[in-house]
Formats: sequence, structure tokens, C-alpha cells
Amino acid sequence: MDRISRGGDDRAELDVRIRRAGESAVLRRCVGLVRRLDRAVGIPMPFELEEFLDRWSRYRAGRPVSLFPMTDAELPANTCGLWLALPDRDIVGFPMAAPRNHRDHIVLHEVGHMLATHADGLAGPVDGFSGLVPDLDPAMVRSVLGRSAYDDVQEQEAELIASLIMHRSLTVAPRLPVAGRIGMVIERLERTLDR
Repeated sequence: MDRISRGGDDRAELDVRIRRAGESAVLRRCVGLVRRLDRAVGIPMPFELEEFLDRWSRYRAGRPVSLFPMTDAELPANTCGLWLALPDRDIVGFPMAAPRNHRDHIVLHEVGHMLATHADGLAGPVDGFSGLVPDLDPAMVRSVLGRSAYDDVQEQEAELIASLIMHRSLTVAPRLPVAGRIGMVIERLERTLDR
């Protein structure tokens, strides 16, 4: 009888366990992808987006990534970044008004889609992009991915990959020695923050 009355609770607990297992799988996959990326190309420290994109391009046999700053009016509704995959290069659009660290995160999110090969078999509407990139033949666009909601696994993976790349560049960045009393305070703060 107790088992029957707790049926709903058991299902809810099972749903939570399934969701956590899925999240763990996503985390393991993304951590593995970023570790392999770092071994293959090296994440610059301190982080410089242009340097990272140059390394990423060389790693992908010279396939360049072009950055395309866009106004809010040019970006599709509810989108803060997008990736156009062309046969010979990739174009990443981002809000031109975004602060540098936000811009870097948006671009790395799109790189996360590339790293995780999310574009395989995906196609998006390219009609609206003809005004933005007039020389772009819509037939040449292999896929379009826009960064907006995070409710599907691909968006979660791309967001996690961007965060892991940024975190890696910050946590292993070389520190300059600071002497005297200020240096002692910094060391204590770092120990407190476990850095």
C-alpha cells in the first residue's frame, strides 16, 4: 500500500535521476571535447579570441572563422549569436554592442557547436541573411545555427563548451609574482578561493 501511495514520488525521483544522468553525460562529453581541443590547439593564456580562432582554423586544415558583428536589428529575433557554415569557411555573427567578454563567450558558443559537430544534417532558413551578406549565395550555406534558448542538448553542450574554454584559460593562466604585503594578501585570497 505504501508503494502505491508513493508512486508519484518514485516517478518524480526517477525523472530527476534520469535528468542528472543525462546532465552528467553532457558534462563528461564536453569536458572531453575541451581537453582534446586544448591538447590539439592550445587555449591561449591569457585568452585572446583572435589567436584562438587562428589556432582553431589551422587545426581544421585552414578552414577560417570570420567574425561578423551585427546590430540588434540584423540578428534574428531572440538570438544573440549565429553560425553560418559555408563549404569553405564559417561565419559567426554576434551583437556588435556586446562587451568583449560577452562577445568572446558568444563566439566560443558557436565554436562549441562546430567542435561538437552539431551542424551535421541541420539546415536553417537563410532567406533573411541575403541582406546582411549580399554576396552570399543561399545555396552555399550548409547550415545555420542561432544561439537563443538553452533547452535542447545541443545548446547546452555549446554553452558548456564555451564556459569550459573560458574557465580553462582563466584557471591555468600564468600569474605574475607580486612582492611585499600586497603579494601576501593576493596569495591568501588565492588560497581562500582555492586557485
